[in-house]
Amino acid sequence: MDRETRRAIEEYRRTDAGPIENNLVDELVGGDLDRQEFLRRATVFGLGAGTIGLLLRYIGEDVAFGAPTAVAQKRGGTLRVGLTTFPTSLEPYLLNQAGSLAFAGIPGEYLTFSNNQLQVKPWLATSWRPNADLTVWTFQLRRGVKFHNGKTMNADDVVASFRQYLTEKTSELLSAIPNSLLEPSGVVKTGPYTVQFRLKSPNNAFPNLVSQTTYQAIIQPAAIAQRPGTWVASGMIGTGAFRLKSYTPNRRAELVRFPAYWGGNPPLDGAVLTFYEGTAPQVLALRAGQLDLCMQLGAPEAAPFRNNSRFKIFSAPTSGHRMFGLRVDRDPFRDARVRRAIALTLNRPDLIQRLLAGAGTLGNDSPFWSKFPSTDPSIKQRKQNLELARALLQAAGQPNLKFTITTWRFADLPDYATAIQAAGRQAGMDIDLEVMSAGDYYGGGADYAATTPWLNRPATITEYGARGVPNLFMTAAYQSDGIWNASHYKNAAFDAAAKSYLSAAEISAQRTATKKMAGLLLRDTPVITAYFISYVTAGSSKVTNYQAEGVSQVRIAHTSLA
Repeated sequence: MDRETRRAIEEYRRTDAGPIENNLVDELVGGDLDRQEFLRRATVFGLGAGTIGLLLRYIGEDVAFGAPTAVAQKRGGTLRVGLTTFPTSLEPYLLNQAGSLAFAGIPGEYLTFSNNQLQVKPWLATSWRPNADLTVWTFQLRRGVKFHNGKTMNADDVVASFRQYLTEKTSELLSAIPNSLLEPSGVVKTGPYTVQFRLKSPNNAFPNLVSQTTYQAIIQPAAIAQRPGTWVASGMIGTGAFRLKSYTPNRRAELVRFPAYWGGNPPLDGAVLTFYEGTAPQVLALRAGQLDLCMQLGAPEAAPFRNNSRFKIFSAPTSGHRMFGLRVDRDPFRDARVRRAIALTLNRPDLIQRLLAGAGTLGNDSPFWSKFPSTDPSIKQRKQNLELARALLQAAGQPNLKFTITTWRFADLPDYATAIQAAGRQAGMDIDLEVMSAGDYYGGGADYAATTPWLNRPATITEYGARGVPNLFMTAAYQSDGIWNASHYKNAAFDAAAKSYLSAAEISAQRTATKKMAGLLLRDTPVITAYFISYVTAGSSKVTNYQAEGVSQVRIAHTSLA
């Protein structure tokens, strides 16, 4: 290491770095972090590219990281995309299904971007920084960004957007950023292009929560955001590479190039979106040459497109998974022994091979994906044990357990339900299946949380898109007051461990908390998570510069047709 680099690091640590940054440097120099984990955490805490490069030089590593590769692209053409229908609204604060969020995420954009390497990258925000206790995050916004109506984006738009999403009682954004973490008044403009998020409690990964993985957090023009429920009627005005031209609900949408896009003039002229009930008809349309790209497919559905020169497979390992939730407040699932017995009937490696064609990783009945750096690797993997499953049912007084699994027709969900049914039969269980349409499964009455089947049936299988950190999974689906807590699980020890995790900046402290939570979930088993999926889809061989995303978004700003 040269003397100039050492002097620059010492100056950075003395004058610019706070406790969090200095601790990160100590972990890097001490060998506690490998390169990939350092890059991930450095982006979360807002270190700039120059500082990251300086620190890599400091420990004698190559400073080239994340450098884009130039790709020659053909300009022009219209991309034909297949999406899944959705029964719910396209208003950002109501987004909760794959088809709707994929559509809205084309004209709409977010403050940050969470990539497949679990790093958070600048998007509409160029930089961010927390205070020492992770309760205040300050974001600097990108200057010169234009909305589709010609307005220049500034702090007023960001504040108005988030205040809308945090105010509306039915807002799905509250699943990721509940009012117990951030109230509307906590989103504050501190400069023309500076916004502070003043949290009520520490959060170690807040930049992840304002990325595209919190798909409700689209930045709208302030004039529209101040009138909740008008974004769609106003033409879905966003900052994306394509603006909406026309939309026939759940049938067809057309978007055209936005020449003033801040990220550069998009190669494509536009995109036509066609909506399908499920994924099977998308497969047929792709085969027939009626589509260029499918939003998402099950791995077996994509298999025929492999090794075929007319098509391409787009895939990525993700933390996306299927939550098999069991209502702990209803019979026959009040007894944890019953829930553990069901989990013990599953041959997880076999499920990954049969249902996902091998495109997945083992799940251990918790949201802690093995590739999350915060997941404690010492937690013992649950395995199939039919003898123990029968013994648990006998002890619980349920030797002939009978129940119904409810899910909907999407990707591997029906096949997963069938596989659970067959596995349970080996332990004497009698399991019925209820497979709904998307509209029925996610539909609901005026009191949505109390009426929608996916949150209220005794046993449900619901798909969860990938996130760069487990924070949303924990807070929305497992904590006692979680907005997506389909199992109705309430455990004060889990809530306390989750709070400890969220306030921990150091990986070691995060792993201590995840080990505690994982142990509780293995004991209580309110949710069975047999596997995490690799996101898989297929498209025409003409599609270039496209990358699969774990939350089903279709990001085509730099995609072209060869």
